[in-house]
Amino acid sequence: MVGRQVLGRVTAIAAVAVITVGAIANIAASVPLKDGDNFNGYIRNSSATYQFRNIYRTGAPLQKARGEEHTFTAQRGDSIEISVTPEDGSTLRPTLLLFDPTGRQVAYSENPGFFKYQVVRPGRYRLLVVGRNNSLGRYSLAIDGLGTPAATVAQADQIMQNVLRLRAIGCGIPNVAKIKIGAEERCTRDIEPGLYVYEDASRSLKLVDTRRDLLAQRLQLTVLDRCPPSGALVAQIIVTEPQDGKDYTYCAAPNRYVQAGNYRYNMTTDTLTPISSIQTGTTPTPSTPIVQPADARRQLLQSEYGLTVLDNCPPARSSYVVVNFPEGSQIYQYCANPNRLVAAGEYNYNANSGALERATKSTNCTVTIGGICILK
Repeated sequence: MVGRQVLGRVTAIAAVAVITVGAIANIAASVPLKDGDNFNGYIRNSSATYQFRNIYRTGAPLQKARGEEHTFTAQRGDSIEISVTPEDGSTLRPTLLLFDPTGRQVAYSENPGFFKYQVVRPGRYRLLVVGRNNSLGRYSLAIDGLGTPAATVAQADQIMQNVLRLRAIGCGIPNVAKIKIGAEERCTRDIEPGLYVYEDASRSLKLVDTRRDLLAQRLQLTVLDRCPPSGALVAQIIVTEPQDGKDYTYCAAPNRYVQAGNYRYNMTTDTLTPISSIQTGTTPTPSTPIVQPADARRQLLQSEYGLTVLDNCPPARSSYVVVNFPEGSQIYQYCANPNRLVAAGEYNYNANSGALERATKSTNCTVTIGGICILK
């Protein structure tokens, strides 16, 4: 399933400011969704009209399209999977827009056949399905991954007192440990400051690295467990923690929005600024093996299309999904098992649209390294 998540405002790099999208005519009631729901929608001439931009493309023009609005309630940590598929015979070209409880747009996808989003802020979300380029038609929508009902106030108090044996204090003071118990939050000074999540299965607390989560969500980065040796092509980012004022350094695999280099991320203003040299910061995850930057192409196929990529392309490929990535004078080829979204066959990846397009001519590789087939 396609997993396109939030891209925050980025200073001096290719990104755009978040915009507000709303209906401008024929306001219709939203459709509430629950975990596991399957909904059949119909975008027609009488549907509400919305205005929006592609938040991932710098200078993208304002667009208008008819569509339908859905709402759902999510908890922090929910891994939501949404599928929006035009029905057979429909000319609809669906686009998905997602807004968090503050009204901030956190996702845009022109290929919502398989969309995935990790919830950071709990509350009520708005999901818009619109027809791009004035397209209309019927579609089916499925949603999974919404959490179980949150703990009540009384349950949270009982867990703090009887299970964790921690003294709860007000959360309005600095340098406290904040504990998430379902949708409830409790604070204490009996343990080290930070954000924790109570796991009911193990009846224990798990420390949450919100800075790491924020970089992954806002900048669509694959954050590494540890920064590699100097000279590696990574995006190295310094984050100042507002609670303790310390600098924490993270490294991530570059992507189309954040190139390799040195940056400082401001959590308060949600901006990323290039810097000329990296300053010394506190490495957030010590004593872990060095992890090299991930294969971005392989990761894209797995995260955005739900494909299980093989380590090597087999000689006979008619029953497999074969994807070509044209890059300069080379083509990188990957093989994967088909799924319900991508049938067996050969495809070319369109970097401009982010779509898999049927290949008209089969490609034979000349050099195979791991699961990558390189044509020269």
